[in-house]
Amino acid sequence: MRAKRDGLLRNACVALGNVGTPGDLDALTGALTDRSPTVRGHAAWAVAALANRHGLTTIARTPLENALVLEHDSAAREEFVLALAELRRDTDG
Repeated sequence: MRAKRDGLLRNACVALGNVGTPGDLDALTGALTDRSPTVRGHAAWAVAALANRHGLTTIARTPLENALVLEHDSAAREEFVLALAELRRDTDG
């Protein structure tokens, strides 16, 4: 079986969250508004993971907060809240 669109994008978010570079942050923040709540939730986690690893928490906070305001799916909202909480643990100035 081949991964379908949502599964492929979810996996891409996880990969970028784990090993992505600062240049990947734009793609991940773009995925925060994807049509799939699964992709949005994984993108939120990945944004926080990448930002914490590369000291980009200040840059990452605004797109997460903006997307959270628009989020209507409860599971995705929970991921946004958790991602923001993880960012608050890091201080990059």
